[in-house]
Amino acid sequence: MTIPVKLSAFEAALAQQLPEGDLRAELEGRGLPHRRVEDWKWSDLRTALARLPADSGELVLDASRAPDARRPLMDAPDQIMARLAAALGGQAQVFDLHNGETLTLDASVAAGAGHGAIVVRARDGVHAVVRERYSAAPGATLNLYIHYAVSPRAHLTRIIEQDASPDAVIVVTTTMDLSQRAHAAQTTLGFGAKLARLETNISHGGQGATLEMNGAYLVGEGLHLDQTGIVRHTGPGGTTRELFKGAVAHGGRGVFQGKIHVERAAQKTDAKMNHRGLLLDGRSEIDAKPELEIYADDVVCAHGNALGAMDAAALFYMRQRGLSEPRARALLTQSFLAEPLERLSDEAVREALLGKLQTALEAVS
Repeated sequence: MTIPVKLSAFEAALAQQLPEGDLRAELEGRGLPHRRVEDWKWSDLRTALARLPADSGELVLDASRAPDARRPLMDAPDQIMARLAAALGGQAQVFDLHNGETLTLDASVAAGAGHGAIVVRARDGVHAVVRERYSAAPGATLNLYIHYAVSPRAHLTRIIEQDASPDAVIVVTTTMDLSQRAHAAQTTLGFGAKLARLETNISHGGQGATLEMNGAYLVGEGLHLDQTGIVRHTGPGGTTRELFKGAVAHGGRGVFQGKIHVERAAQKTDAKMNHRGLLLDGRSEIDAKPELEIYADDVVCAHGNALGAMDAAALFYMRQRGLSEPRARALLTQSFLAEPLERLSDEAVREALLGKLQTALEAVS
C-alpha cells in the first residue's frame, strides 16, 4: 500500500487543474520528482517549486511562422513533466519542416506556471534547422514537452539556448525518433535557473543513422542546470557522438546525466560520450553520471568523464604575459567551453553563441 505524499501548494494547484484520471492520481500519490527519485536525485524539482507561485500561467511560444496544425497530444511519454505539459498546455503546435528552412521557437513564461507541447516533423530527405530559446521571468515556471520525428534521409540541426533565470524553474523534456539513415545534430548552450532541466530522450533507429549531441554550460551563483540525455539504439549500424563541457562558479551547480542504451538488435553500434567539467571555485558543484547499458556483443562504445579545477600552470603562463587574473581565468574558461560550440557548421550561429558565452563569462568573473 502506497501512502500518498502531502502535496505542496504548487502540486495541489496543479492537481486541481487536471481531470480525474491516471495522471492526477499519480501526481496526488507521488508528487513531483524529488531527490529520492533516481533520475532526479541531483535536481529536487519538488523543493524548487514549493515556494513559487502556484497560479496558472501561460507559456507563450513565439515562432518564426504559424504551425501547420494544432491537435491534442494523446501520446506523451512516461515522464510526468512531459505528461503535465501535454495535459495542461492545450493543443500541441505541430510544425512540418520545409527543406532548407530555419524555424525559430522562443518559449517563455511571464508569470505563474505555463505548460506547452510542440511536435516537429522532418519528412523524408528534408534538411532543416530549428533554433529554440527558453526563458522564464522571476518566480515563473516553464514546462515544455517537444517531440521530434526525423524521417529517413532527413537532416535535422537543433540549436538550444537557455537564458539564466535565478528565480525561475525551467523544465524542457524532449523525445526524438531518429529513423534509419537519418541524421540529427543537437547543440545546447545553457546558463541555469533556480532549477533548469533540459532532458533529451532519443530512440535511435540505427542502419546508417547518425546522432551528434554537443553542449556547453556556464552556471553561476544561485543557479542550477541539469542536462540529462538518454540515447537508445534499437537497430544495427547506428552512430552516436556526444561532447558536453561545463564550468561552474560561485556556488552554482551543474548536473550531467548521460546514458547510451544498446539493445541486442543494435549490433555494429558505434557510440561515444564524453563529459568534462571545470570547477572555478571551492563552493561550486558538478554531479555527473555517464552510463553505458549494452545488450549487443559486436559494438564499439565508450564514455569518459572528468572533473577538475583550472590548470595552475596555464593560469601562471597567461599572468606572465600581462593579463590580470580575472581576465586570464575568463580566457581559459572560454577556451575550454568553446569546443562543443565550435562544432556548429553555421559560422554566424557559432559566433553568436560564442558571443553569449563570452558575455556570461564576463558576468561571473
